[in-house]
Amino acid sequence: MRHPAELYYAPSLPPDEVQALLRRDQLLLRTCQAALGRVGGDVLGLSVEPRPGEVVIHAAVPRETPEAAQNLQEIVSELKMLLMGSPEDQSDITTEVHIGPPCPAVWPGHDHALVYVAKWNDLNEGEDKDPEGVGER
Repeated sequence: MRHPAELYYAPSLPPDEVQALLRRDQLLLRTCQAALGRVGGDVLGLSVEPRPGEVVIHAAVPRETPEAAQNLQEIVSELKMLLMGSPEDQSDITTEVHIGPPCPAVWPGHDHALVYVAKWNDLNEGEDKDPEGVGER
């Protein structure tokens, strides 16, 4: 029996690509659920990257702070719980933190499934007030 989501993908995709898309979408959904209420002003961008045997949470933050580290750790812990009993149960979950704006040219997370990206207007307005280019949150 075909998975219902397969109806929404190009029918010419090979089965392994369909499975990769389904995995990415499942991880994106679960990461969104894990991040609910945990993405504060200290997180400018958040994305998820599926790798073989690993799930990488990419975060862009204006600076390293204990609050940002705590929020990311809570997201990882919640994601581990949400993935229990699934095929991803044994996957390692790691974080890669980028200091700076979630700009496509410099943030590696921008190339993966995006959970959250701060509005560019909010970031640009802060440039006049904040020498680091990211407004206080």
